[in-house]
Amino acid sequence: MTTRKTFTALILLVLLVLLVPVLFVSGCTEELSAEEIAEQMQEKEDSIQDYSYTMQMTSHLGNQTQESEVQVLQKKPNKSKTISIEPEEEAGTIVVSDGEFIWTYDPKTNTVMKMEMPETPILGEIDYAEIIDEFLNETDVSLVGVKEIDGRPTYLLETSPKEGEEGFKLADGMKIWVDKETWMPLRYEMYDSDGDLVMELEIHDLEINTEIPDSEFVFEVPEGATVKTVDLDSFELPEEMTLEEARESAGFEILVPEYIPEGYTFNYSTVSNNSWIAPEGQASETVSLTYENEEEDSIYLSETVYESQAPDAAIMDSAEDIDINGRDGKYLAFGDMKILRWEIGDIYLSLTSSLEKDEMLRIAESVRENT
Repeated sequence: MTTRKTFTALILLVLLVLLVPVLFVSGCTEELSAEEIAEQMQEKEDSIQDYSYTMQMTSHLGNQTQESEVQVLQKKPNKSKTISIEPEEEAGTIVVSDGEFIWTYDPKTNTVMKMEMPETPILGEIDYAEIIDEFLNETDVSLVGVKEIDGRPTYLLETSPKEGEEGFKLADGMKIWVDKETWMPLRYEMYDSDGDLVMELEIHDLEINTEIPDSEFVFEVPEGATVKTVDLDSFELPEEMTLEEARESAGFEILVPEYIPEGYTFNYSTVSNNSWIAPEGQASETVSLTYENEEEDSIYLSETVYESQAPDAAIMDSAEDIDINGRDGKYLAFGDMKILRWEIGDIYLSLTSSLEKDEMLRIAESVRENT
């Protein structure tokens, strides 16, 4: 699947949360245009003024299972609060939107990030009709039955790619449990092309329109915390550039693979620095190299140099240990995607593609320290 199509699939995956209730409001039998579906989506969403719930998410990547739990509160038009409960290393992390600023608190570093809220586009400014039409053309949605989740009766739906379609990058099929009373999805299960479960998400203690007070969204800076103000106006998406331009822009010497599989050619590179948002002493610079073939399948090689210590990558904890030119590396496969990570000097490298393991290793082994 191409990068562009992957991006579209992720958008469609998010929109399914809103689309599913509409399918049942229409009775699942009446033919509706994308415009009519978008209209009904707006009408249903307008009836909800605030809600709260606890969300538990479990991901299955390779041989690793990761669990997380958060508490969520939302109030229209622009107030929200998310509190992390699990895993233990993230417990106490808080993200609050008070309508004017977004506050993010990290208890491990006792650091607060303060960012002015961006202007959020209203529904009418997004072409939902076109996006939903594409979703309906690529996905089959079927009603399996009525099940109970957290004591609430739900409709159980299954989705799958239509014949001839590739499906999602990380989820070829989904099961979704939709609350009969509120029409909000209460549980998701996502499966890869082999039918293996890759992610499950469940919502508990859902409450709708309880008149959550504004005081719930007032953030108080913890005593002794460092506050860093982030200016969104200073943020720009990394510019696509040639390798030569990247070498001139980067603050370290870029490593380039000597071997790339037949059919793939260099497409572009980017150089980015997160100092504008990173806590003091935790900035990093990343160079990404992208290679594509005629089918627009991609190989991504990212190289990062950290100002201090590299953060833990929990996703790789149970990855396979692997040797790359005498250096310790990690290999992880989930769905069609494979990730290979290793270090050369002070550069942390990550290779991502859908290639087979042997080809991934051959590329990595051809990346050598500059002399």
